[in-house]
Amino acid sequence: MNLNRQNIKKILFIVVVSIAVFLAMQRIDVVMQFLGVCFRLLTPLVIGLCMAFILNVLLKVWEENVFFFLNRRKGKIWLRIRRGVCLALTYGTVVGLILILVFLIVPEISRSFEMLVKNIPVYIEELQKWADDVATWLNLSPQEVEKLQIDWDQAITALQGFFSDGSTLFFDTTVGITSAIFNGIFNFIMGIAFSVYMLAQKEKLCRQLKKVALAFLPRSKAEYLISAGKLSNKIFARFVTGQLTEAVIIGVLCFLGMSVFSMPYAALISTIVGCTALIPIFGAFIGTAVGAFLLLMIDPMTALWFVVFIIVLQQIEGNVIYPRVVGSSIGLPGIWVLFAVLVGGGVFGVLGMLVGIPIASVAYCLFKDAVAWRLRKKKISEAQLAEAGHAPPLMDLPPEEHSLEDQTLQNIPSFEESEDKEEE
Repeated sequence: MNLNRQNIKKILFIVVVSIAVFLAMQRIDVVMQFLGVCFRLLTPLVIGLCMAFILNVLLKVWEENVFFFLNRRKGKIWLRIRRGVCLALTYGTVVGLILILVFLIVPEISRSFEMLVKNIPVYIEELQKWADDVATWLNLSPQEVEKLQIDWDQAITALQGFFSDGSTLFFDTTVGITSAIFNGIFNFIMGIAFSVYMLAQKEKLCRQLKKVALAFLPRSKAEYLISAGKLSNKIFARFVTGQLTEAVIIGVLCFLGMSVFSMPYAALISTIVGCTALIPIFGAFIGTAVGAFLLLMIDPMTALWFVVFIIVLQQIEGNVIYPRVVGSSIGLPGIWVLFAVLVGGGVFGVLGMLVGIPIASVAYCLFKDAVAWRLRKKKISEAQLAEAGHAPPLMDLPPEEHSLEDQTLQNIPSFEESEDKEEE
């Protein structure tokens, strides 16, 4: 290798990176602490970016679908105020839906708590009767039953001792929880501010990112990075749309099922289940818990049948509806949707479940295009692809039979080309 200026720079870069990695491995605790501080500082920006991705779908609906007739006229005043008006309507729609949901849920939960307080003596009496029936079924003597009873005076004394001895720990825990709540509220408010700025200036931000990529990267790598960014944006938007569609479907199915079985609070509980279904995997369990609690105050058996019904509906939703609706909307086969949820949840927890599917879809589409490009580069035909594994290897054939007269994979569509054909 010639020691020219460019090669010397590469060697120095490799040496510096190697030394940095070695030092980082030696003080991995300091590195992790530094990364934790950086993550806390960037949390509002990450929250704002996620909110901007989600709300951008609703913003496009307002801009491109609702006000399409004003866009055709291209009035100067409308073009000047369009983004601000649509942003206000976007956030107003979200706040309105949240308020409607709160006003639907809070009164019902309040009435359920009141009913729970009123029925506590009845529940205690039923519990005591159930305990007596179990003791009779187990042939326990009265002396043995008395030994199993709880000494409430002793329990209260132990509880008072716990609070008196652990008051310092309780105070520290309370302060920590309060601080975490305030930090969460602050990050959320700052995230909203970042999301408003990103949505208001999204075209300008995209143009600036393109300038940075083209300025500091080779042209081919910059073009690939920009195309990958566009693909990621499209897939994340489709993922959000698919999640909303799936939530509506599961809410409607829940309402129809509860109406068929004559369960109370069908509209309310179906709305809760549909809204919580926006959260992959865990959303259905949250909605089930809230719905079962509301029904428990009326009839425990109805609550039990509701849980059974939701379990069956969850199986249908998780194995049939979700892979088809969400998977087809982002170009990811159903089996890889389930795989992305499992791997993302196992590695990064709840956050991995939320972003694992669109990330897997982006990787799937990029890998698909890379495979198609390499097959076109090798001039492998569709016939050769179909005969792979059945015909003898090319090295065993005479040179005159190594023809590539069949149609090559020049016609294999990339992800973007297949999308255009589907839209046509």
